[in-house]
Amino acid sequence: MSSKIPIRLLDAGLGTTLESPPHNAKFRSDSSLWSSDFLITSPKTLSGVHQAFVEAGANVLLTATYQASLQGFAATRKVPESSSQPKAEPTVDVNTTKEDSKSPHDDVYSAVEAASFMRSAVPLAKQAFTSTTQGGRSGNTGHVALSLGAYGAIMQPSAEYSGEYKPESMLTVEGLQKWHRERLRIFNDDEATWSSIDYVSFETLPVLNEVRAIRAVMADQNTGNHSKDWWISCVFPNDDLTLPDGSPVSKVVQAMLEHSGDTAQRPWGIGINCTDIKKLHKLILQYEDAAEHVLGTLERAHWPWLVTYPDGAQGSIYNTETQKWEIDPETKARGPQRPWHEELTEIITNAAERGRWRGILVGGCCKTTPDDIRKLKGALRLSKSDAFYLESG
Repeated sequence: MSSKIPIRLLDAGLGTTLESPPHNAKFRSDSSLWSSDFLITSPKTLSGVHQAFVEAGANVLLTATYQASLQGFAATRKVPESSSQPKAEPTVDVNTTKEDSKSPHDDVYSAVEAASFMRSAVPLAKQAFTSTTQGGRSGNTGHVALSLGAYGAIMQPSAEYSGEYKPESMLTVEGLQKWHRERLRIFNDDEATWSSIDYVSFETLPVLNEVRAIRAVMADQNTGNHSKDWWISCVFPNDDLTLPDGSPVSKVVQAMLEHSGDTAQRPWGIGINCTDIKKLHKLILQYEDAAEHVLGTLERAHWPWLVTYPDGAQGSIYNTETQKWEIDPETKARGPQRPWHEELTEIITNAAERGRWRGILVGGCCKTTPDDIRKLKGALRLSKSDAFYLESG
């Protein structure tokens, strides 16, 4: 294989971009859907944000489904119908009975309605490539990644940064496996939807058992023509670089990559997201050491891709109770931070020069925007490193 490592650009923080000018979105406090709520209220706005990321240089887009779930829709009060809303198909199988196809409360969404909205996120992202002119070229095909957040992302308040899952059964491999399998079925049971997905992304995982559960789900899922490339990405809010449940990187990467049976399949990519960029370099080094311990002497062609999209919060911390970003006093006292795109370019260049990963998928998470992706692409292009090449659309 080529000595140069391919680098592919992911998009950035969808929800926080919606909260920022010119959109200035205010998410409903009585719903756990967050940006997925726009699948109901304003798919046109979501489409515009997707297109902005493509124009900035992203060649992978995450769907607006990170916090989408049947439970979340069932707890969300309906808004007045508009012509922009997708129509629910009564024949769709989402593992429900006929009684389930109607909501027990007429003012919230049924399982069938929820599935229809969730599936609508896939063509919405895909159309952003075909309707956008990027770098003087129209019709860039790009790649669509199905965004599936941790179980904690659908809780209210959210718990993907704490790992404090309720009920306790959702801290077991069995409970999490059942939940993730049922949500994934919403997408892979519909052939048109599934065929439009290029990657499946399991994001912001705070619990080691959730990594194990997803490995089991995808081992069952990735058979025959339904196979998809997929990645697992974890969140590391702790100063000691452990998961919220206390698991060290060595155990996290082992769970991501080890063979637990003849049918187990390793993910296409493993990584880190929604994490302070100041921690990223050390975390990647620990990922590399742990992956080498599992993979041994395997050549780079058999390594996974590194997937990383740190936040751009510049020391701000998201308060899940108030649903607001709050300035960390210690960070504020240190003064201006180094530009996000410059710091990330240096980290990614160093990772590429160490030459371990098969490729690198890099983008942004919370508080990063299309402008940040544009600057990141420009900085990577200006890099004098011979260790990587930047993929086009």
